[in-house]
Amino acid sequence: MENSQELPVDILAKGYILMPKTLFIHTFSRLEKQCSYISAFLTVLAKVNYKDCELNINGNVIVCHKGESIISLRTWAKHFGWKLGKTRCFFDKLEKTGFIKIIHTKYGINIIRVINYEIWTNSRVEEKMKQKTKSEELFELFWNQYHEITQTPKREIGAARKAWNKLTEKERNIAVKSIYAYYMSLESTKYIKRAHSYISDKSFLNEDIY
Repeated sequence: MENSQELPVDILAKGYILMPKTLFIHTFSRLEKQCSYISAFLTVLAKVNYKDCELNINGNVIVCHKGESIISLRTWAKHFGWKLGKTRCFFDKLEKTGFIKIIHTKYGINIIRVINYEIWTNSRVEEKMKQKTKSEELFELFWNQYHEITQTPKREIGAARKAWNKLTEKERNIAVKSIYAYYMSLESTKYIKRAHSYISDKSFLNEDIY
């Protein structure tokens, strides 16, 4: 039998663990009757809003933004399995250490805002991935349409993709819409550019294709 070795603490502490809110709320939160401080904070992350919404509290419309919650202190205590005093102390410590901000409203309701909620929940990375996927889908559309219209061989896709990534979103859309106009503006098919040159030279902005 091989000797087991523990990994260094600095290695174990690195990286990320992504966990769906429903998994934590409905499964892991049931494993302990009373939360630790870490699991209590994870509960806060799971309970705050994942998007902006309007709430009607006693006839008053309150906007509760993404990463915020208007859950009462008493309700939080029930979620944590703690007494009210410990819960109040917990939120005070979170605010002092910069994890949350407690916002007092004129309606006597406190809003809890998680600082850097997007970082805690990986929201920014997800948004970047969506934008990247949209750009890639448009590139595939461009790549296929360009060679279908110009009837040229599909070559140097790496150079084309590199030039594509330097374009703005507006330029990418124009590049796709202007392929046919560009093709028709040429005096001879021998002047047809490779896809990457069409992009990098921004031929889709030529005055003679409008």
